[in-house]
Amino acid sequence: MHVCVRIPNLAARCKRLSWTGTKRRRRPRGAEGCHMGKRPATPAAGFALYWLTEILSFHAATAFADLGSMGAKLENVYFATLAAARIVAYAIVVLARGRSHEEGLPPVPAAAGATAAALSGLALVAGAITHTNAGATDPTALATFVTGAATLGAAQGVMGLAWASKLPLLSYRGSYLYLIATHVAATALVAVALLLPTSWLLPLTAVSLVTANACFAKLPRAERLEHTVREQAGDIAPLLWRGVLAVGVFAFVSGLVSSIARQGFDDANPVEFQFFTQGVSSVVLVVMAVPALVFHQPLKLETSYRVALPLSALGFLVLPGLIETVPPGLSGTLVTTGYMITGIVLYCMVGEASKIARVPALPLVAGVSCLTLICLLAGEAAGLALARHLVETGTSAAFMGLGGLYLVALAASWLVGRSDARKQSCAPLPTNVHRDSVRHGEKGGPGEHCDAERASAEGTDPSLSLEELAARYRLSDQESTVLALFMEGRTIPRIAQELYLSQSAVKYHAQKLYRRFGVHSRSELCGAVAQLRRERSERPFPENDLGSTYDLTAREREVLAGLSRGLSVTEIADDLDISENTVKTHVKRIYGKLGVHSKQEVIDLVQGSRPTA
Repeated sequence: MHVCVRIPNLAARCKRLSWTGTKRRRRPRGAEGCHMGKRPATPAAGFALYWLTEILSFHAATAFADLGSMGAKLENVYFATLAAARIVAYAIVVLARGRSHEEGLPPVPAAAGATAAALSGLALVAGAITHTNAGATDPTALATFVTGAATLGAAQGVMGLAWASKLPLLSYRGSYLYLIATHVAATALVAVALLLPTSWLLPLTAVSLVTANACFAKLPRAERLEHTVREQAGDIAPLLWRGVLAVGVFAFVSGLVSSIARQGFDDANPVEFQFFTQGVSSVVLVVMAVPALVFHQPLKLETSYRVALPLSALGFLVLPGLIETVPPGLSGTLVTTGYMITGIVLYCMVGEASKIARVPALPLVAGVSCLTLICLLAGEAAGLALARHLVETGTSAAFMGLGGLYLVALAASWLVGRSDARKQSCAPLPTNVHRDSVRHGEKGGPGEHCDAERASAEGTDPSLSLEELAARYRLSDQESTVLALFMEGRTIPRIAQELYLSQSAVKYHAQKLYRRFGVHSRSELCGAVAQLRRERSERPFPENDLGSTYDLTAREREVLAGLSRGLSVTEIADDLDISENTVKTHVKRIYGKLGVHSKQEVIDLVQGSRPTA
């Protein structure tokens, strides 16, 4: 996340560390006020209307209430088709945009195409339901129904990606409140819509769909970003995999319980039950908004997991056969609410990761959504398979399911909330440990290298400065600052607090530093930096030695320096301010002169030529 750092002593610290930065600054996403166009109300209203359409036609079939009951079998086909169509659409987006630098979708063509497809899908589904309720059972009606549901699901899924790709324009807290506010607005609109005659619900759904897409068409076209998702996947994955795991667990449970709850219970009034569902959602959304509004601390993944777990567990308690007096549909509402809580947090995490990595959010959101929807669809399938047995066995099966959920949640909670606690840090040494003991290999604890860094910062160490090291490894300003604070013994939470960054942003920069220096932890990073700084600054770099030996040009030596530090072609082009094609040409020439065939061979060759003392 890009923020303006306002810390009085930070400039002094950086100066003391000989840290001025050498990279040229770029205008970050959302630097002009962090908004989505000149009229912020337009995207907010459009996104709220998008959620209204989703609530009426994706999360429930309320939009078709006036056409008669679908029945449990047809409802299962409807929801499974919607989910499957979105999975296919998301997979296509990932494949098509994984290597692209373009952010988002072109607003007008995307909105126009999605509107036409979604309206066609609504019409086909409505026609098939009417045909079926009239007593017709021919296969054509079912084929029409499935085609309409697939078209509607894919079109709305793509628009959901398009809206979510705008989240990097906001801060983590901003995107968190934006998602909650649009959900609350949509919930209020649903409450109003449910007061209308049921014959108005389908036209209202169509109007909200068209209006939402029209609002999206008014948004400005997104910028071209420096990196692609495929290039940065290795650095982004550590930030998101726990979130995907958590949401995947709740998605599976949501699909499982909702599918079971729909079996054999056709007498519930869909409009009345929708009122109840929106009431539960409203309470949860208000609870989620309080910490962000009052304490300026939106829920993080670990907290949201612990809030959502009781709701999902409670859903098992009201499964058919366990508590007879409670409507069975309530179980699906509870587990879906838990899914919603973690889903909102995951969307915020994806927006944050996209922003700090400078990659398009569209394929990232598509990939994450594809995985979670696969879990949802798997839960739906499991629910269909177990529904009959669950109804027959009642209490015992429900408690077995609850116990299984509890065990899965324990394992996932351990992975989500506890794995970072054991990571080592570069802790500072006591002041009585002299830097000479570190230079001569004496043991001084896990922070032995940091004492040498402080000695260098005070001007008593003639070794390689941090500024020179930053230039040598082509570090960005924020990477440089994070490295400097690591060398002072700061932890990731402390750095995030001092720089007004999210912990995800600091973790991302840490991952970049680990890859640049070929290490796997902060203590290894401190040790590697201390070792590099012990080399005399006047000693030529290994790539310069290779350049002289193999008769490389000045530009080829610069490209070789980038390759030896693990930089991609795009990063080297950005650093040297030349085109990627030019970099590729130099890389081919370097490979030919050095007699190597890959970047790893270049790195090995450079490492092998480094001085050992």
